[in-house]
Amino acid sequence: MVEAARQKKRVLSIQQIFLLLAILNGIALACLIYSASRLLNDPSSSQMQARITIFLAILLAIGVLISYRILSLRVVEPLHRLVRQAYSIASEDSNELLTLRGSDEIARLTEAFNSVLVRQRHAYDMVDSAHQRLKDVTKQVDDSIQYAALLQKSILPNRQLKERFGNDHFILWQPRDTVGGDYYVFHEEGGRCLAGVADCAGHGVSGAMMTMLARAGIDRSIQMHGIDSPAEVLQATNDGMHSILSEAQVSRAIATTMDVGLVMIDAPAQLLRFAGAKIWLYWSDGNTVECVKGDNRSLWDRRTGTYHDHDVPLRPGFTYYLTTDGYLDQAGGEHGFGLGTDRFSKWLLEHATKSLDDQHRALTRALQEFQGDHPQRDDITMLSFRFN
Repeated sequence: MVEAARQKKRVLSIQQIFLLLAILNGIALACLIYSASRLLNDPSSSQMQARITIFLAILLAIGVLISYRILSLRVVEPLHRLVRQAYSIASEDSNELLTLRGSDEIARLTEAFNSVLVRQRHAYDMVDSAHQRLKDVTKQVDDSIQYAALLQKSILPNRQLKERFGNDHFILWQPRDTVGGDYYVFHEEGGRCLAGVADCAGHGVSGAMMTMLARAGIDRSIQMHGIDSPAEVLQATNDGMHSILSEAQVSRAIATTMDVGLVMIDAPAQLLRFAGAKIWLYWSDGNTVECVKGDNRSLWDRRTGTYHDHDVPLRPGFTYYLTTDGYLDQAGGEHGFGLGTDRFSKWLLEHATKSLDDQHRALTRALQEFQGDHPQRDDITMLSFRFN
């Protein structure tokens, strides 16, 4: 690049070339005049030859002057003017065009340059217009997504969970995008309650729309069958949504499955009844970690199957956890592998005896440190609670 710059500096301008030619012509003229004077002063030379030499020198001088004047008026000065105008237009971002004078080659060059400028500005205007339309559309989409996020948050039972569990629970809800396919549910019936997490196939807007449909399906199943059997709620939701999706003729290429984990909590009877569709229930007192696996079949899976209830003692001092696979599958660490159940169980042992607020912060921080610079793969939801 330095060598190219040096070569560029060695290139002479048109004005410098014409000046060099004028100097060379001037030297030639001086030589002719000197030769003529020698001939005039030499008695042996022909007077006619001396006069012819002087005449030619005069003609050459006149030709040099005329040539220099013509070149200055027709080439050098127009080029200087064009250069000044071009720099002015470029520096001021002006919409002006170069001034067109005469009909010679420089005028045609000016006309061609103006034509390029016009087309270029038209192209810029089209790009600016398209960019503005894109900004408007993007703003409309962003506004719609923000409104969808408000709607999705409105179906999340944060207030009900707070009233039921107080400080003895936490929710880690972290969509991959502004909206997502994860959500959590809570229903209370007398002295018992039903809580759970769900993970609909898809992310973003498509996942969020599935959560609305799924939430309506679960609510309807609870109204029909109550909360005594989480497995029955899952089965009824599965059957009801199968008929809806079949009537809608949803393409088989579109994923419509949903993973769910539900627990029915009967505090007076110290009983916790769990049923899961590819979601597990964990619990720990800081000394051991235990879990119950959900059935290995998502809701609305095309395979047939049933869901089963699992009764678990509701023990004081134990913390219970339901999490979607977004937490367990998150890539991170040195090699970018998924977090996995073993590392998750180790974290539960480390933090299970802390307050739920401290556990929330600790598990969130641990995930962030593990994730590092790796992007979030999936929506993440974790529901945790404790009874003392």
